[in-house]
Amino acid sequence: MGTSAQGDAAAAFVRELAYWRHHRAMSKKSLASRIGFDPSYVSHIESGRHKPTEEFARRVEAVLESGNRIWQRYLVFASTKLQRGQGLALGPTATPPPVGPHLVIEEELAALSLADGWYECRVRRHLHSVGTEPITRHTVQIDIDRFPEDPERSMAFHDRHPLRMNEVDFQASIGTDQPEPMRWKVLHSRNAFIKIVLMFGSDEVSCPLYPGHRTLIHYAYRVPAWKFGDWLQRDIRLPTRRLNIRLSFPSTSHPAVWGRETSFTTDVAADVTPSRRERDGLVEYEWEVPRPRLRAQYRLNWRYLGLRTAVTGGTANVESGNGQTIDLP
Repeated sequence: MGTSAQGDAAAAFVRELAYWRHHRAMSKKSLASRIGFDPSYVSHIESGRHKPTEEFARRVEAVLESGNRIWQRYLVFASTKLQRGQGLALGPTATPPPVGPHLVIEEELAALSLADGWYECRVRRHLHSVGTEPITRHTVQIDIDRFPEDPERSMAFHDRHPLRMNEVDFQASIGTDQPEPMRWKVLHSRNAFIKIVLMFGSDEVSCPLYPGHRTLIHYAYRVPAWKFGDWLQRDIRLPTRRLNIRLSFPSTSHPAVWGRETSFTTDVAADVTPSRRERDGLVEYEWEVPRPRLRAQYRLNWRYLGLRTAVTGGTANVESGNGQTIDLP
């Protein structure tokens, strides 16, 4: 199979990619930010200056959800490379599961509330195993920063007042109708940071999350308000379909809340005003993000107009797979 066939296959891939990108109403820049590629690379692919790679094809299929049509076009293109002896090895499957254990977060709800001098954080995460291997565990982090604008002061503060595992009251469960407790262990702990691994299954039974399967996990922890920070941040390191962040404060604290989206891969930076409502003596804020960008940060900050002293927030990095961060879909 010659160069002409390879060129035709590459052109067919580009047509499929462009069709689904327009169908999903995404610009090249938006698609690039969601898959973790430079915008110029997407332009080069669509113009034919660059040929698609397996990793690129996997990522755009995961984001554009073409029903494997993009991936099938890539398989045809890849077969022309094999015919020409370029040594690319692909499995026989016509579906594009990422190699190894990989997760997609279909929906995440992160809720933070202030009550009785404690910040309580509860996370609900719908997970989908999209890789080729079962997933046995999922890592989460508790990461606080009392004075984020003054690192030296914050470091000195947490040296004097470290975050202790016995004070956070960490809990985790798995399941929908009747959630069961999950087994977990601390992987790493330092003054303002705790990394925890959750084992799939329950206290009684180990049950890996097999390819194609879904599950729902919950985890929760608390931190004394005087140790926290005036912010809550979600770092998107796994493909995520929907992100929802909620804050709840006593009305008497008269909170002021604002948000910001930033990205490691693009120059995207946008200020956001979350929705607000008052009920039952509480002020509640909500920020919903459909299809958040890979490697982006979604951060809410707040300050109190009705309290004499500030009480403060933290960040959580979404990780998975044998205790290692998965940055790619």
